[in-house]
Amino acid sequence: MPGLTWPQGMAIRVDETPHQLSVLLFIRHAWEVAVDVDVPRLDPQPDVGFSRIPETAAPAEWDARWRRAWKRAWDWYSVEEPDPTIHTTPEYIRAASQPGHGLDPLIPPFWQADHGWAGIDAGAYTDWEMACSPEAFFPSRRRAADSPEPQSLPALTLAWENGLDTVVVLPYEGYFARRITARHLAVSAATRNEPAAYSRALRAAAGTTPPQAAGES
Repeated sequence: MPGLTWPQGMAIRVDETPHQLSVLLFIRHAWEVAVDVDVPRLDPQPDVGFSRIPETAAPAEWDARWRRAWKRAWDWYSVEEPDPTIHTTPEYIRAASQPGHGLDPLIPPFWQADHGWAGIDAGAYTDWEMACSPEAFFPSRRRAADSPEPQSLPALTLAWENGLDTVVVLPYEGYFARRITARHLAVSAATRNEPAAYSRALRAAAGTTPPQAAGES
């Protein structure tokens, strides 16, 4: 990255496809549950296809299940850091994905582990998730220097010096930034893809304002 000085030892993980969150966002939109939860408008808006709320439980019960899953999906980021000596073998993944399994530091809690794909048009969900990918917005982005992080390097460095090591990107409309934990910052794709907005979010992450739990309504 010519002209940029990336600090020695700085490593930032960017989760551009947090599946455990995106499937819940799709379900909420498709089934019209938990409408009072503080979730920004989605961008792009999903085509829900044949998705319909299942009749195997009352709508109020599905609403409650979604709320529990949404909280667990965010609580997962607060789980202790994974043991680097542990590897995600197929056996490990199957055990960690069992219904009712506790939060695992390596495997996020997925809605499908407890409820399967009932009521979700898997094809429509996949199409929407692909439409949310960075490649859909910036097909010419190939080099590391073209990614948003180098464009906001001073603010990113400051946030990293204050403990940030992971950015979680969500398909939200407009500006959105929320510190999840000392290590995690959630931003909308629109925020990350605009250098001034991204720098603003990173500078806020480097501040002393206590983080707000992202799953709170």
